[in-house]
Amino acid sequence: MSPRLSALTLALLLTAAPASANVPGADAGNCATSLIGTPLTVPKYPAATQKILDEDIAIAAAALRIAPDREDSHIWYGRRLDYAGRICDAVDAFSAGIEQFPNSYKLYRFRARDLTRARRFKEALADYKKALELMGDTPDSFEPDGMPNPIGLTISTYRGNILYYHAQTSFATGDYPAVVDGMAKSLAVMPDFTRDDMHIGTAYWTYLAYRKMGQHGKARAAINEIEPGLKLIENFTYYQAVQIMQGRLDPVGFKDTRDSTIKFAIAMERRFAGDEKGAKALLTEIVRENPQGHWPSEAELAHPDRKAY
Repeated sequence: MSPRLSALTLALLLTAAPASANVPGADAGNCATSLIGTPLTVPKYPAATQKILDEDIAIAAAALRIAPDREDSHIWYGRRLDYAGRICDAVDAFSAGIEQFPNSYKLYRFRARDLTRARRFKEALADYKKALELMGDTPDSFEPDGMPNPIGLTISTYRGNILYYHAQTSFATGDYPAVVDGMAKSLAVMPDFTRDDMHIGTAYWTYLAYRKMGQHGKARAAINEIEPGLKLIENFTYYQAVQIMQGRLDPVGFKDTRDSTIKFAIAMERRFAGDEKGAKALLTEIVRENPQGHWPSEAELAHPDRKAY
């Protein structure tokens, strides 16, 4: 299914599929509480943005009612719910899809991402492992973007994303060796033209994992591989965050930012430098200013000394 369809197509789909039809996950509750007990809500978007999100969900819901025997129908319904911030609804939608397509590595991949966002980390890790197992020797392919970058160029693949997000989620459980290993494997399978963008994100999490393990030399080596002047397609904030970690950018210049990736990097640098009060204050700020929280910050606040067993 195309990520965006015309208004005429929407009208035809809605005519063919009445609103009263049963769509899996449509009435499920929202994820309510962060790891530190703060309330979580569905984000409030500007009216124009919300209209687009609602239309996209309506299109995907109608397509699912018309063609429930298509894997893509389940995938795009879940993804559209995710983009609108309805994370637990998305989990339910992907779960319904998995019941019908139990061998779909794609459905497991997408459900895993939302399970992470729902703070169900162990279940998410199990889904990523299952996705990789089901994918097996299937040739890798680009994962369609539901929210394309400014030039409309897809840069990530299914296998690369499964490996990357499994590694990222492992940060929440304190399995830092899995973070390092998974990030390296993810980068290794990415196409050459995406390498600069992908290398920045993998370096960010590899650095944090090594620092959490106390392997500061390896952490420094991981981010020192990232050079100035990269030609990026989309990972601009990760690039700024890595440059803060490198000491090339002054955190003071980002005191007014609301970007969680950058603020988390600054908070962790405070923690690594021994400024525990400053780190906790910024981590808490990140969680509270985001309607859906920020699970890495929450994990650092709730379980700073976590380790995988």
